[in-house]
Amino acid sequence: QTMKRLWISAALILSLALLAGCHVLYLGRLTGELVDLLDQAQEQVLQDDWSQAEALTSQALKLWQRHEFYLHSTMRHNDIDTVLVAFHEVLDFLEGQERQPAEYAAANRRLTTQLELLLESELPTLQNLL
Repeated sequence: QTMKRLWISAALILSLALLAGCHVLYLGRLTGELVDLLDQAQEQVLQDDWSQAEALTSQALKLWQRHEFYLHSTMRHNDIDTVLVAFHEVLDFLEGQERQPAEYAAANRRLTTQLELLLESELPTLQNLL
C-alpha cells in the first residue's frame, strides 16, 4: 500500500515536471516568434517603412491575442496585461502622424524586453525557485 502511494506520488511529480517543461518550450516558441516580428518591425522603421512596421506589429499583436486564453490560464494576469498595454503603446507610435524613430525604438524595446522576461520568469532557475 505504501509503495503504491509512493509510485503514484512519483508519477504525479514527473507529470507536473513534464507539463512545466512543455509550457516553457511553448512559451519560448511564442515569445521568440513575437520578438522576431517586432525586430523586423524595428528594421522597417530604420528603412522608413512605417506602414510595414505597423503591419508586422499588428501581426504580432494578433498572434499574442490568439494565445491570451492560454497565457491567462498559466501566468499572472498582471504580466499578461502589461504586455498588452506595451503592444498598444508601440502601435500608437506607429499609427501617429509624427514619426519619432527614437521614441518608437524605446517603446518597441520595452515590449520585447517584457516578452523576454515572461519566458525568463517561467524558467526553472534557482532565482525563480527562491
